[in-house]
Amino acid sequence: MGKKVIAIGNRLMMDDGVALLILEKIKNTLEDNGIETIIGETDVEFCFSKLNELDVFYIMDSTYYGTVPGTLTFKSLDDMGKIKDHSKSIHSLGLMDLVSMYNLDIKGYFIGIEISTIDINIGLSNILQGKVEYISKKIISFII
Repeated sequence: MGKKVIAIGNRLMMDDGVALLILEKIKNTLEDNGIETIIGETDVEFCFSKLNELDVFYIMDSTYYGTVPGTLTFKSLDDMGKIKDHSKSIHSLGLMDLVSMYNLDIKGYFIGIEISTIDINIGLSNILQGKVEYISKKIISFII
């Protein structure tokens, strides 16, 4: 049984790509600790193909709960499977819907990163840019 981290998002939509940027930043640290990293972007089917019932998964995505940008949300995937409104994350909803539809019993956690701005533009909002180090450290300590 291994650990795998999947980042979902669209880097062309500002903060929607925050999980991708964070995973790219912490990739070497995770891989040095034997944790596989997967940049899933918006390809839900590709992400689904990486899931199995043996490994522990950490699915990272942007969220919009209306809280302070940069706030992290950690939820057990077991708990998310029991909730119809999985999260305010467009991509993880599709992925979790596939997990539910195929009755896949995956283990792990959803890591949500609260966003500030979604717009057609490359790069994070100023608010999230200033929190990249903090977010990265918190996620590394949660996963490792």
